[in-house]
Amino acid sequence: MNLDRREIARYLGYGSAPLLPEVAALAAACEEALFGAVAPRILGRRLPLSFLPGESRDLSFHLRHCVEGYVYGVTLGAEADRLLRRWAALDMAKAAVGQACCAVWLDDLCADYCRDLARTLEPGAYLTPPFSPGYGDWSLSVQGDLLTLLDAPRRMGLTLTEGGMLVPEKSVTAVVGISDRPEEACGQKCMRCKKKDCVFRMTDPSETAGKRERGETV
Repeated sequence: MNLDRREIARYLGYGSAPLLPEVAALAAACEEALFGAVAPRILGRRLPLSFLPGESRDLSFHLRHCVEGYVYGVTLGAEADRLLRRWAALDMAKAAVGQACCAVWLDDLCADYCRDLARTLEPGAYLTPPFSPGYGDWSLSVQGDLLTLLDAPRRMGLTLTEGGMLVPEKSVTAVVGISDRPEEACGQKCMRCKKKDCVFRMTDPSETAGKRERGETV
Protein backbone atom coordinates (compact mmCIF):
# COMPACT_ATOMS: atom_id res chain seq x y z
CA MET A 1 0.00 0.00 0.00
CA ASN A 2 1.27 3.44 -0.96
CA LEU A 3 -0.29 6.73 0.04
CA ASP A 4 -1.16 9.11 -2.78
CA ARG A 5 1.60 11.73 -2.94
CA ARG A 6 -0.82 14.20 -4.53
CA GLU A 7 -3.08 13.94 -1.51
CA ILE A 8 -0.13 14.38 0.86
CA ALA A 9 0.83 17.48 -1.11
CA ARG A 10 -2.73 18.80 -0.82
CA TYR A 11 -2.75 18.39 2.94
CA LEU A 12 0.61 20.17 3.13
CA GLY A 13 -0.81 23.12 1.22
CA TYR A 14 0.95 22.45 -2.09
CA GLY A 15 -2.28 22.59 -4.04
CA SER A 16 -1.73 20.73 -7.32
CA ALA A 17 2.06 21.15 -7.21
CA PRO A 18 4.15 17.98 -6.70
CA LEU A 19 6.12 17.37 -3.53
CA LEU A 20 9.72 18.55 -3.49
CA PRO A 21 12.17 15.61 -3.58
CA GLU A 22 13.23 16.10 0.03
CA VAL A 23 9.59 16.22 1.16
CA ALA A 24 8.77 13.12 -0.87
CA ALA A 25 11.65 11.36 0.90
CA LEU A 26 10.21 12.38 4.28
CA ALA A 27 6.79 11.10 3.20
CA ALA A 28 8.30 7.73 2.26
CA ALA A 29 10.05 7.50 5.64
CA CYS A 30 6.88 8.42 7.54
CA GLU A 31 4.83 5.96 5.52
CA GLU A 32 7.26 3.13 6.24
CA ALA A 33 7.28 3.88 9.96
CA LEU A 34 3.48 4.20 10.16
CA PHE A 35 2.75 1.02 8.20
CA GLY A 36 5.26 -0.88 10.32
CA ALA A 37 3.85 0.18 13.69
CA VAL A 38 0.20 1.14 13.31
CA ALA A 39 -2.80 -1.19 13.31
CA PRO A 40 -5.91 0.78 12.25
CA ARG A 41 -9.30 -0.14 13.65
CA ILE A 42 -12.71 0.43 12.08
CA LEU A 43 -16.13 0.03 13.64
CA GLY A 44 -19.53 0.72 12.12
CA ARG A 45 -23.22 0.29 12.84
CA ARG A 46 -26.29 0.45 10.62
CA LEU A 47 -29.19 2.25 12.25
CA PRO A 48 -32.21 4.51 11.60
CA LEU A 49 -31.14 8.09 11.01
CA SER A 50 -33.58 9.21 13.71
CA PHE A 51 -30.93 7.97 16.15
CA LEU A 52 -28.44 10.63 15.05
CA PRO A 53 -27.74 13.24 17.75
CA GLY A 54 -27.89 17.01 17.44
CA GLU A 55 -29.72 19.42 15.17
CA SER A 56 -28.22 20.20 11.77
CA ARG A 57 -29.90 21.61 8.69
CA ASP A 58 -26.84 20.74 6.60
CA LEU A 59 -26.88 17.11 7.72
CA SER A 60 -30.64 16.90 7.23
CA PHE A 61 -30.27 18.20 3.67
CA HIS A 62 -27.37 15.84 3.00
CA LEU A 63 -29.48 12.86 4.12
CA ARG A 64 -32.82 14.16 2.84
CA HIS A 65 -33.52 11.02 0.76
CA CYS A 66 -32.34 8.56 3.41
CA VAL A 67 -34.08 6.72 6.24
CA GLU A 68 -31.19 4.54 7.38
CA GLY A 69 -27.44 4.86 7.35
CA TYR A 70 -24.19 3.85 8.96
CA VAL A 71 -22.33 5.54 11.79
CA TYR A 72 -18.68 4.57 11.79
CA GLY A 73 -15.40 5.36 13.48
CA VAL A 74 -11.87 4.88 12.21
CA THR A 75 -8.69 5.23 14.28
CA LEU A 76 -5.00 4.79 13.58
CA GLY A 77 -4.56 4.09 17.27
CA ALA A 78 -2.23 5.31 19.98
CA GLU A 79 0.94 4.29 18.16
CA ALA A 80 0.34 6.86 15.40
CA ASP A 81 0.01 9.57 18.04
CA ARG A 82 3.25 8.41 19.70
CA LEU A 83 5.13 8.53 16.40
CA LEU A 84 3.85 12.02 15.66
CA ARG A 85 4.87 13.26 19.13
CA ARG A 86 8.34 11.75 18.67
CA TRP A 87 8.77 13.39 15.28
CA ALA A 88 7.55 16.73 16.65
CA ALA A 89 10.24 16.59 19.33
CA LEU A 90 13.02 15.75 16.88
CA ASP A 91 12.09 17.13 13.45
CA MET A 92 9.15 19.48 12.89
CA ALA A 93 9.32 19.05 9.12
CA LYS A 94 8.94 15.30 9.47
CA ALA A 95 6.13 15.81 11.98
CA ALA A 96 4.23 18.01 9.48
CA VAL A 97 4.65 15.44 6.72
CA GLY A 98 3.64 12.69 9.15
CA GLN A 99 0.44 14.56 9.99
CA ALA A 100 -0.38 14.76 6.28
CA CYS A 101 0.37 11.05 5.81
CA CYS A 102 -1.97 10.17 8.67
CA ALA A 103 -4.73 12.34 7.19
CA VAL A 104 -4.42 10.67 3.80
CA TRP A 105 -4.35 7.20 5.36
CA LEU A 106 -7.53 7.96 7.31
CA ASP A 107 -9.19 9.18 4.11
CA ASP A 108 -8.17 5.97 2.34
CA LEU A 109 -9.43 3.77 5.18
CA CYS A 110 -12.79 5.57 5.23
CA ALA A 111 -13.12 5.31 1.44
CA ASP A 112 -12.26 1.58 1.49
CA TYR A 113 -14.72 0.96 4.31
CA CYS A 114 -17.53 2.74 2.47
CA ARG A 115 -16.79 0.82 -0.73
CA ASP A 116 -17.03 -2.41 1.24
CA LEU A 117 -20.32 -1.28 2.79
CA ALA A 118 -21.73 -0.37 -0.62
CA ARG A 119 -21.13 -3.92 -1.83
CA THR A 120 -23.34 -5.28 0.96
CA LEU A 121 -26.34 -3.09 0.17
CA GLU A 122 -29.49 -4.41 -1.38
CA PRO A 123 -29.99 -3.74 -5.12
CA GLY A 124 -31.05 -0.17 -5.82
CA ALA A 125 -29.46 1.23 -2.64
CA TYR A 126 -26.57 3.69 -2.65
CA LEU A 127 -24.33 5.23 -0.01
CA THR A 128 -24.11 9.00 0.23
CA PRO A 129 -20.73 10.66 0.79
CA PRO A 130 -19.64 10.73 4.46
CA PHE A 131 -20.62 13.58 6.76
CA SER A 132 -18.65 14.14 9.98
CA PRO A 133 -19.24 16.23 13.10
CA GLY A 134 -17.85 19.68 12.40
CA TYR A 135 -19.05 19.70 8.77
CA GLY A 136 -21.45 22.55 8.11
CA ASP A 137 -23.58 23.24 11.15
CA TRP A 138 -23.34 19.74 12.68
CA SER A 139 -21.68 20.46 16.00
CA LEU A 140 -18.56 18.67 17.19
CA SER A 141 -20.36 18.27 20.49
CA VAL A 142 -22.16 15.18 19.09
CA GLN A 143 -18.94 13.17 19.00
CA GLY A 144 -19.61 11.63 22.40
CA ASP A 145 -23.06 10.48 21.34
CA LEU A 146 -21.67 8.86 18.19
CA LEU A 147 -19.04 7.03 20.24
CA THR A 148 -21.80 5.81 22.54
CA LEU A 149 -23.84 4.53 19.58
CA LEU A 150 -20.78 2.58 18.46
CA ASP A 151 -19.73 1.50 21.96
CA ALA A 152 -16.39 2.78 20.67
CA PRO A 153 -14.59 3.28 24.03
CA ARG A 154 -14.98 -0.40 24.87
CA ARG A 155 -14.81 -1.94 21.42
CA MET A 156 -11.99 0.08 19.81
CA GLY A 157 -10.48 2.29 22.52
CA LEU A 158 -11.77 5.50 20.92
CA THR A 159 -12.68 8.12 23.52
CA LEU A 160 -13.02 11.88 24.05
CA THR A 161 -11.06 14.34 26.14
CA GLU A 162 -12.92 16.77 28.41
CA GLY A 163 -12.44 19.32 25.66
CA GLY A 164 -14.20 17.10 23.13
CA MET A 165 -11.15 15.95 21.14
CA LEU A 166 -10.97 12.38 19.88
CA VAL A 167 -8.35 10.13 21.49
CA PRO A 168 -6.36 8.67 19.75
CA GLU A 169 -6.01 11.94 17.88
CA LYS A 170 -5.70 10.39 14.44
CA SER A 171 -9.30 9.21 14.34
CA VAL A 172 -12.51 10.18 12.62
CA THR A 173 -16.23 9.54 13.00
CA ALA A 174 -18.76 9.95 10.23
CA VAL A 175 -22.23 9.11 8.94
CA VAL A 176 -23.21 7.83 5.50
CA GLY A 177 -26.82 7.59 4.44
CA ILE A 178 -28.46 4.80 2.43
CA SER A 179 -30.32 6.36 -0.50
CA ASP A 180 -32.41 4.94 -3.32
CA ARG A 181 -31.05 7.50 -5.78
CA PRO A 182 -27.94 6.75 -7.90
CA GLU A 183 -27.00 10.41 -8.03
CA GLU A 184 -26.56 10.37 -4.27
CA ALA A 185 -23.59 8.01 -4.58
CA CYS A 186 -21.11 10.81 -5.18
CA GLY A 187 -17.58 9.84 -4.16
CA GLN A 188 -16.31 13.42 -4.13
CA LYS A 189 -16.56 14.25 -0.45
CA CYS A 190 -15.73 17.96 -0.73
CA MET A 191 -18.23 18.97 -3.38
CA ARG A 192 -21.19 19.11 -0.96
CA CYS A 193 -19.27 21.11 1.64
CA LYS A 194 -20.14 24.80 1.69
CA LYS A 195 -16.67 25.92 2.80
CA LYS A 196 -15.44 26.85 -0.66
CA ASP A 197 -12.28 28.57 0.63
CA CYS A 198 -10.94 25.53 2.53
CA VAL A 199 -7.23 25.08 1.77
CA PHE A 200 -7.66 21.29 1.93
CA ARG A 201 -10.58 21.24 -0.51
CA MET A 202 -10.36 18.54 -3.15
CA THR A 203 -10.77 19.71 -6.72
CA ASP A 204 -13.91 18.78 -8.62
CA PRO A 205 -12.75 17.23 -11.95
CA SER A 206 -15.40 19.21 -13.85
CA GLU A 207 -14.12 22.47 -12.33
CA THR A 208 -10.55 21.55 -13.27
CA ALA A 209 -11.54 20.78 -16.86
CA GLY A 210 -13.40 24.08 -17.12
CA LYS A 211 -10.41 26.05 -15.89
CA ARG A 212 -8.14 24.35 -18.42
CA GLU A 213 -10.55 25.16 -21.24
CA ARG A 214 -10.49 28.81 -20.14
CA GLY A 215 -6.71 28.83 -19.90
CA GLU A 216 -6.78 29.42 -16.13
CA THR A 217 -4.24 28.06 -13.68
CA VAL A 218 -5.31 24.75 -12.16
